[in-house]
Amino acid sequence: MIKENRVSKYVLYAIGEIVLVVIGILIALQINNWNEERALQGKVDSIYSIVKDDLRSDIERIDEVIAQMSPDDSILVRIMEGNMTREDYRNCDRCEFVVTGYPDITLKSRGLTLLEENSTIFDLDKDSLFIRLNEFYSFFSTEILVDLDEIEMDYYDNWGHFKSTKSWFPDHVKNIRNEDFVEYALTSSDYQNRVASWHRLFFENYLGHLKDYKQEALVLIKDLDKRAS
Repeated sequence: MIKENRVSKYVLYAIGEIVLVVIGILIALQINNWNEERALQGKVDSIYSIVKDDLRSDIERIDEVIAQMSPDDSILVRIMEGNMTREDYRNCDRCEFVVTGYPDITLKSRGLTLLEENSTIFDLDKDSLFIRLNEFYSFFSTEILVDLDEIEMDYYDNWGHFKSTKSWFPDHVKNIRNEDFVEYALTSSDYQNRVASWHRLFFENYLGHLKDYKQEALVLIKDLDKRAS
């Protein structure tokens, strides 16, 4: 009985040791999982910070494009409505160039690219903010690219037409005012048609999408800030 008592105590002691070891292992594994989750979350937060920088940079560029091109809007409208006089054209430095020049924009997407590359690791497919960003970039990247393609085609059509058919083209290239251009702009429906096409493609489509992009980007930046806080 003495021997059996000793054995039972030993067995209980051994079981206790095993239980303690198992508990220690489980705690270590849990701590390791927590550390890995924190590390992954830190990486996600870092990438979202890059996304915010991308959005802010895009907004700055959009503001520059809008500020640069806004003066042309009123000129185009006056031309389309036939409210420009000969003297107006003579004093209009931009009239010869409103359909043959434009600033483009390349949206930054390095943050989104990093998110997409790590979406499986971060399990972002269920992240509502990641889904919104994906949809946001997918829509605007497509729309703005289409806008720029159409503007580019219109630009080359206008440039080629003026180059091959207009006597005032050499002066146009040298930024020299030419009376033949003034006469063309005053009397030709071709010019009004080209102006109307340019206005729709640039000011209604392209700038319209850029302004919408800016508004939605500002909302996303606020939501990214809330997530980080």
